[in-house]
Amino acid sequence: MRAQSREARYHWMTQAVIPRPIAWILTENDDGGFNLAPFSYFNALCSAPPLVGVSMSNKPGGATIKDTLRNIRARGRFVVHIASAAQLPQLNESAATLEYGDSEMARLQIPTAPLGDSVKIADCPLAMLCEFHREIALDDEDNQKLVLGEIILLDAADFVLSGDGKGRKVIDAAKVNPLARLSAGNYARLGELLSLQRPA
Repeated sequence: MRAQSREARYHWMTQAVIPRPIAWILTENDDGGFNLAPFSYFNALCSAPPLVGVSMSNKPGGATIKDTLRNIRARGRFVVHIASAAQLPQLNESAATLEYGDSEMARLQIPTAPLGDSVKIADCPLAMLCEFHREIALDDEDNQKLVLGEIILLDAADFVLSGDGKGRKVIDAAKVNPLARLSAGNYARLGELLSLQRPA
């Protein structure tokens, strides 16, 4: 793949690495408004400390960082949401490239709710308030960065929580009904769930 163009590599990777979880990230703009954008180069990385990683490219054209990264650098905080399948229309619309300060939250009339000393999308089943941990450049062209965030507060809606045999609360994945990213404009739901005990 090294000999292929950046666009060709992206084309094949987004088809081969499937399904991918989606981080729907809320950040605060300079004027106090909010930016909202989805990222599918995303996953959990570590439990001690509890880190998530999000890979962010620059805006189309490559010269300007995305508003999400600009806000994370300025504020040091961001909120990662795991969207449900019912939120796909809003999530897709929030991927549009807008001028800085033009809020997707305002455009899409998405309500917020408190989350610690920040806010979250009110009707999103899972939200993680993250503190900026580290930024790593991933290419020589300064186009792609890996942003690490430490989860300082995890919020799960009551309707997605149940109990297990050990007296712990657990998140019911089927009730979350999370979106997964495939290639191009394609997404997926969970579908059939499979359970199997891990060998000792």
